[in-house]
Amino acid sequence: MKIKCSFVSHHHTKDYHHLYIPEKWMDRIPFQRHMTLKCGSSLLDVTCMGTKTDSLQIMLDTSDSLFASIPTLENIWISIDAGMIHMGPVAALLLNQSSLATIHSHSLKEYFTECQEWFQRKGGFFYLLPLSSFAGSKREGIYYNGNDWETGLLPDPHVLYNRCHSRKIERSPSFQSALGRTLDRGIQVFNSGFLSKDEVYNALKDSPVLSPHLPQTVKGIDSLEKMLTLYQDVFVKGINGSKGRYIMRIQKRDDGYHMQQNSFSTENPLTFPTYPALYKQLKAWCNRSYLVQETIPFLTVEGQPLDFRFLCHQNRNKDWELVSSVARIASQDQFVANIDQGGRIEKPLSVLQTIFSPRESLAIMKGMKELCIHASTLLADSMEGHFAELGIDIGIDRSGKPWLIEINSKPSKRTYLENDRIRPSVKALYEYSLAIWTNKEE
Repeated sequence: MKIKCSFVSHHHTKDYHHLYIPEKWMDRIPFQRHMTLKCGSSLLDVTCMGTKTDSLQIMLDTSDSLFASIPTLENIWISIDAGMIHMGPVAALLLNQSSLATIHSHSLKEYFTECQEWFQRKGGFFYLLPLSSFAGSKREGIYYNGNDWETGLLPDPHVLYNRCHSRKIERSPSFQSALGRTLDRGIQVFNSGFLSKDEVYNALKDSPVLSPHLPQTVKGIDSLEKMLTLYQDVFVKGINGSKGRYIMRIQKRDDGYHMQQNSFSTENPLTFPTYPALYKQLKAWCNRSYLVQETIPFLTVEGQPLDFRFLCHQNRNKDWELVSSVARIASQDQFVANIDQGGRIEKPLSVLQTIFSPRESLAIMKGMKELCIHASTLLADSMEGHFAELGIDIGIDRSGKPWLIEINSKPSKRTYLENDRIRPSVKALYEYSLAIWTNKEE
C-alpha cells in the first residue's frame, strides 16, 4: 500500500528519532511503536508518536545527517511493510559540476528546477549528485531547499541518471569503480555511458527492420575514396562527436572535391583539386576515429537541411515509448540541423504538412515513431549497461522514407517547444523513478 504524505525534519542536538504521525492514521495504517524509516539505502530506527494534526505528515526529530539534510517535502510516497516505512522515489542526476556557483550558471538549470518541482508535485525527492561525491566516499548532494540550491549529506537515490558529459571521465578506472559500487548498493543507474556512432550502427545494421533505414556506413577515412566513388556525396563524422561537431560533408564533382565543415577551420566551404590533397588535409585534422556515411538527400525547408529529434523513454512497464518530438531546421550558414549549431525547432507535423498532404504526413510520423521504438528496444537490449532514455535523429527523403541518422544517450534538454510547461522528459523521469522504487520495495 502506497500513501502520499509530507515530510519535515527538525534539527535537534539530541537524537530523539521520533516520527510524529496523526493519531487518526495510527489505527488505519499498520504503524507500530518502533519502526525503521528507509530512504534509499539509509535506515533510521524511529519511535512513532501520535499528534493531533489532520493531514498525514511525517515529522522527524533527529540530528542524523542523512535524514536531517532532506528538505521539507510537500509530497512524498511511503509504503509500510513489516515494521519498515519506505520513502520514495528518490532520483539523482549525476553531473560533472560540483559547486553551487556552477549550478546557478549551468545550461541545464531550468531542467534541474523542473525536475525538483515535478517530483515535489507528484510525490518524490530529486537532487543533483556531483561527480566528486559519486567517485568519492562522501554522500554529498545538491538539493533545493525551497528557496535556493544547497549542499548537504543525503541518502542514496533509487535511480541515478548519468549526465556526465566527459567520455574520458566515464572510461577512467575511478568512474568505472564508482559505477560498480553504486550498482552494488542497489541503485538503478541508467544511461551508464555515451554511445559511439559505430557502436550504434553495428548494433542495428543486421536488423531486417532497421537495416533498410540506415545509410551505408564504414569506419575509417581510409574508406573515403571508395565511398566517394560509390556515392559522390558522403558525410565524415567523428564516432564520438556530439552537438553537430566534428562533421564534414564531402562531394565529388568534376572540378574536384567540395567540403563543408564546422569544427576544423574558419574557412568554409573548402575545395580540393585532387583526392590526395583532400586526404592530406583530413589526416591532419582527423586524429581520432571517424566513420564515412553515404549522404541521403533529405528534405529541406527553404533550402536548409531538415531532420527530426525524437525522445524515447522506458515507461513503468520497461517498454519504450515516445515522449516528445521536434523538427529541426538548420540555420542559413550550417549544413547540420543541430540546435547547438544554430538550428531552430518547429512542430513536426506542421513542417511535414508544408511538403506532404495531411494524410501522408500522419503516415510518415507514424513510420518515424515505429522506427524509434524498434531502434530503442534493440539498442537497449544489445548494448552493455542500462539505458532508459534515448534521443533519436531521423531524416526524411523526398519519397517520405525515414532514415536513422543518430542515437544519443545524453540527449539535449533544449529540444522541446512548450517552454511554459513541464517538459515531457521530466515527467518520464518521474514515472520511471516511481516504477523503479515501487518494484524495489515490493
